[in-house]
Amino acid sequence: MPRDCSVRGRALGLAVRLRFFTLRLAMAENPSNLSHALSELPVGFHRRRFSAEGGVGFDAFIWRGGPGPVVLVNGATHGDEYEGPTLLRLWADRWRPGRLNGTVVFVPVLNEAAFFAGQRCAPVDGANLARVFPGTADGTPTERLAHLFDTQLLAQCTHYADLHSAGAAYHLKPWTGYVTHRAAITRTQRAMAACFDAFWVWAGPYLPGRTLSAAFARNIPAIYVECQGLGGVDAGDLRNLDRGVRNLLRWAGVTKGAAPRLRSQKVRITRDVDEAHLQVHHPAPVDGLFVPHAALDRRVRRGAPLGRVLPLDGTDGHVVRAESTGRIILIRRQRSVRRGDALFTLAPV
Repeated sequence: MPRDCSVRGRALGLAVRLRFFTLRLAMAENPSNLSHALSELPVGFHRRRFSAEGGVGFDAFIWRGGPGPVVLVNGATHGDEYEGPTLLRLWADRWRPGRLNGTVVFVPVLNEAAFFAGQRCAPVDGANLARVFPGTADGTPTERLAHLFDTQLLAQCTHYADLHSAGAAYHLKPWTGYVTHRAAITRTQRAMAACFDAFWVWAGPYLPGRTLSAAFARNIPAIYVECQGLGGVDAGDLRNLDRGVRNLLRWAGVTKGAAPRLRSQKVRITRDVDEAHLQVHHPAPVDGLFVPHAALDRRVRRGAPLGRVLPLDGTDGHVVRAESTGRIILIRRQRSVRRGDALFTLAPV
């Protein structure tokens, strides 16, 4: 696994960047399809609002440099995930690089309706933005938002990172991951994930509807990063995200500076499409009060009791047992549960 931004790693990144350069040039040749063509912006710092019908939209902060990669990073695909918005908004205030070999685009809050409601999904239609990509121009508000992001901004980038967390209802062991792809793109994504070297790596097959699904369809190397959540922003997570973004920009060649020596990461590559599908594991058997007995990061054997769900009517509680042997990498912290809510996720790491 890559442990530093080596010459070989930079050569690989250059080869893939050249491949995706054609995408950026194609967008530049037909800017009439874009509300804001990045290739037409003058060198410097810009704020732009991307909008669609019905009040759907988001704010983007753009640092336009010379020819080179276009690196896109966003936060708050889900509205109760605050680590990405915090980091990217602070960068927007403070970061004024002297020279860039390419373009950097930050969207601190992608899903504004969900963000201001303080919940995972948008209240207007109840839809999960990370399940509706690529969306449609004439669909629900969430579908229109997905379509706007995909066609107006994601389509112009050469590298993409989506900053997530466990949100308000969960707590997780931070990781970074990607969708396994053709060999060249997978290697690039692995190098991108290595830049976030404080996180372990969990990659797996394609699942529809995600931001990374849209990047996959466009052959754009993409990663996601998951922070602890708990409804707030952990200072350590924020430092690790900041380091990862800086490493990513150096690795891509957008910013100058000595390549840091990266720490070794624990890596899990799965062929099981459901392994990293967090919403399908250990569902609550009934509505009620969730009482966990196991802690995050603990290794458990299949069949071990992890917790109970106690119905409010005083009937017997239901024991939740480990579906497999592995490490607990996600646990629900919100104690009120509805039948079907995911309570734990295990990973064989």
